[in-house]
Amino acid sequence: MDNYLVKRPHNVAAWALKPKQRPLVVSNAPYSSPPKNCVAIQVIDVAVNPIDWILQDTDLFGLEYPTIFGSDVAGDIIELGEGVEDLHVGQRVIAHCTGNGASHGAFQKLAIVPRIAVAELPYSIATSRGVVLPLGISTAAAGLYQKGFLALPYPTQKPEPLDRTVLIWGGSSSVGSCAIQLAVASGVDVVVTASPRNFDYCKDLGAKRCFDYHDSDVEDQIVKALEGKTVVGAYHAVGADGAVQACAQIVDRTKGKAVVVTVRGVPDKGIPSSVRVKAIGSSAIFTNDVGPYIWREFLPKALETGVIVPAPDPLVVGEELRSVQLGLDKQKAGVSAAKVVITGIS
Repeated sequence: MDNYLVKRPHNVAAWALKPKQRPLVVSNAPYSSPPKNCVAIQVIDVAVNPIDWILQDTDLFGLEYPTIFGSDVAGDIIELGEGVEDLHVGQRVIAHCTGNGASHGAFQKLAIVPRIAVAELPYSIATSRGVVLPLGISTAAAGLYQKGFLALPYPTQKPEPLDRTVLIWGGSSSVGSCAIQLAVASGVDVVVTASPRNFDYCKDLGAKRCFDYHDSDVEDQIVKALEGKTVVGAYHAVGADGAVQACAQIVDRTKGKAVVVTVRGVPDKGIPSSVRVKAIGSSAIFTNDVGPYIWREFLPKALETGVIVPAPDPLVVGEELRSVQLGLDKQKAGVSAAKVVITGIS
């Protein structure tokens, strides 16, 4: 069978050998065939997310070490686990590395990924562009579609307008960029906050209105703009202290659902009693129907048709695994409307 390799491939990874270690250490890594319902991907490009440098700096989740960080990969499938029938060896894909153990981390040449977190990547899209999407798509979907969150209708290629509006705080961020596009594909109107230099960027992705979060009266501006509209809630994709509270104050003053979903924790103070705030965990979508729908049914076709475009733009900071630490440092220093990418991993 062509599912199984005759020669065991050689793997290399950028390891975190112990908590809070700097820099990451590039060294050999084990490889074993993917388990049931998983695939092995030969990684070409990886992208860096804020959680990656946070994990390195803080050991946030008390992981077992040595370990391999990273969520976003683009590359070629080299081996299929039992039960994988809708993908094939040699296929070009993007994937959200989610799962337990070092073999599931992105920052290595050969990564193991569940099939429901993999999407075919059209050859018209470079791997260095496609790789900006995975964690952003999953995080956006977790807040937009799960029951108990904003619970929007699933996105489609030709959505019916719903006459509903969502507020996305931080529209030019990686998660915000994905949330705008997914919400539009669900038939929902989108208003966002961003820096003025990124207004056109957000509108190109589908946002109807943009507001400068620096303005002292930004809450009043947004509330006025939402007069007469039915709001499905707010998605806090990024933002400094006080941003979640600002979202909560806005939905409390508008017609519709008084719900805020956030990539941060739920604040202890400043939330109106009528507003419900829920923290997002991206991996939760793979425990329900949201993940399989978004990744296996919607995303592959949406990338082909341009309903979803890779955004934000990749900021390539280096090549090969030795550049991953540079990528972590660059992301930590801050980027705007860009996603840090390392190319030439394999």
